[in-house]
Amino acid sequence: MTINRYIRLRVVQALCVFLAIFGLIAGVQAHPHSWIELNTRFVLDKQAHLVQIRQRWEFDVYYSMMTLADSRNEYGNDTTGLPQMATKMIRNLKAYGYFSKLSVDGANIALAMPDPYRLSTKAKNGHEVLELEMIFDIQQGMNIENKTLHWQVFDPTYYIAMIHVDENSIEIIGGDATECSRKIEFPDPSDDLIEYAQSLDRTQKNTEGLGAAFADMIVVNCY
Repeated sequence: MTINRYIRLRVVQALCVFLAIFGLIAGVQAHPHSWIELNTRFVLDKQAHLVQIRQRWEFDVYYSMMTLADSRNEYGNDTTGLPQMATKMIRNLKAYGYFSKLSVDGANIALAMPDPYRLSTKAKNGHEVLELEMIFDIQQGMNIENKTLHWQVFDPTYYIAMIHVDENSIEIIGGDATECSRKIEFPDPSDDLIEYAQSLDRTQKNTEGLGAAFADMIVVNCY
């Protein structure tokens, strides 16, 4: 992917979120409609087996504001409301594999339900934002030494833009982490596909698969 196209893609994503937040376009048009910044930690045991994946999703200000308002109106306080909202999120995400795709040397690895998971709030740039934390245990571990691990997190419809901002948002813990490399392979959608995503309205239903075309690919190699 060329640098210019990558910059254009990120600018388009950021602009869509900005417009959605401040209501500057009628009907909040154009995909994506909201934004999640991702942090992923891969936990290895001493034998370089992948035993756990820890995810953290930081939601944008607009989504956080609307969701918190709904939760506080329904439950009265965050102590009761946030755990209830977290359970709803996890239940809804289950049918979509938690928007997460893991493979090792080309073999897809299904993720079990995260346990534990937690929804909380944090202050960011003077605003209150939601943060969802999920821990996925990898049953019996998965040997990734001398293998290539691929990891993607995306909404299949591209209603939500989900990105790792940079390589600092990807961590490898345990094992012999100094001998593991990580990188982000950025998506390379065509100009036509970018323009198509910009043109879509919130009510569009035929966007299944669009998210994969805009998804970052995390690549981990341990030696």
